[in-house]
Amino acid sequence: MALDLFGAFTGLFTIVQDGQHALRFTLGRARAVVGPGIHFKIPLLQTFEVEETKHTTLDLTPQVIQLNDNLVYEVDCKVVYQIVNLRKAIVEVDDLVQGLQNRVVIAVQEVVSNQDRVSVTDVDGMCAAIREKLRDVEDQWGVRILQFGFSNLSPSPTSLEITQLEMLALEKESLYQRLRQTGLTEEASVALISGAVVSVHPDNPLEEIGAPTIAPPAQPVTPEE
Repeated sequence: MALDLFGAFTGLFTIVQDGQHALRFTLGRARAVVGPGIHFKIPLLQTFEVEETKHTTLDLTPQVIQLNDNLVYEVDCKVVYQIVNLRKAIVEVDDLVQGLQNRVVIAVQEVVSNQDRVSVTDVDGMCAAIREKLRDVEDQWGVRILQFGFSNLSPSPTSLEITQLEMLALEKESLYQRLRQTGLTEEASVALISGAVVSVHPDNPLEEIGAPTIAPPAQPVTPEE
């Protein structure tokens, strides 16, 4: 720590730690890439820009993406990358981390938004498609995408409710068809599915069970005058 402070105060040298590399600039021009150690410089004429070149994990901001069948999914993902060409990583992009975040977000949105409720379950296929879209970034910015994965890929509460209602409707329709095939009437099948109680009464229940019919009481006869 004291050596770092001394180097920063005097401007005579730069210390590059393990897991880092530095690009040396002379009069504003990018020169050599140097590894860990103490590197002397000419004050005012030379500068060093130090970057992490070990494996780095990038957490992306959670996204809400609408699929092509109008369901909405909540998406979280992570990227593990490594700088393999420090000159490109510093010179070709203003801010490598922010640039990677933006490009990965765009790739994720393009791939996920083209899915539907069935194809969105193919996580491996989507990861492969996203990594393929990032090939140009790797070549242009001197980085290598080592891993990409979803930490969360799930429907929003509203979409989950819609999906469950649709599955329930399909299940009821299938059950209705099976009940109708067994000979039940349309009214009875619908009532069973909906949970209602159906009572079907014949026009004359006594005749239906073979019971004797009771004649109505005779009307009183008024004697004629």
